[in-house]
Amino acid sequence: MMLGLVLVTHAPLGDAIAQCVKHVMGSLPDGLTVVDIPGDEDIEHSVQRIQAAARQVHAGDGVVFLTDLFGATPSNAAVRAGVESLNLPTVLVSGCNLPMVLRALGFRDLPINEVAERLVMGGRNGIVSTGATAPQRQTFNPAKNDDSARNHHQQ
Repeated sequence: MMLGLVLVTHAPLGDAIAQCVKHVMGSLPDGLTVVDIPGDEDIEHSVQRIQAAARQVHAGDGVVFLTDLFGATPSNAAVRAGVESLNLPTVLVSGCNLPMVLRALGFRDLPINEVAERLVMGGRNGIVSTGATAPQRQTFNPAKNDDSARNHHQQ
């Protein structure tokens, strides 16, 4: 048994993420499906499409909905489709990004609440800032530009 995964996003983000998953993994894994929501779609139709997708990927342990932006139409439709209407364990994790989806695929055999926690952590850990590199690849100097300590790295 495994958790099903449903990406519910503003169109065409879900399809783009799925294509990236396919690129990284070589194929799109079973149990993962996408419901991209166009801007002009009636929310009731979105809810029905999300429910059909959840039933399609449900393999007995529940369904994780991954949405792009909490409180937006795709997220609201997923809440209505899953939490309020389906008779199976569901959880919604928002802020979907590629590291989060890849992590979700690796942890589908864990309990649904543990998967949700790991997805939030994976999504956050997938966001990295490298910043600008200092001259000669030295660490960043927080001194102000006019401070004499600013140029301590120069020979």
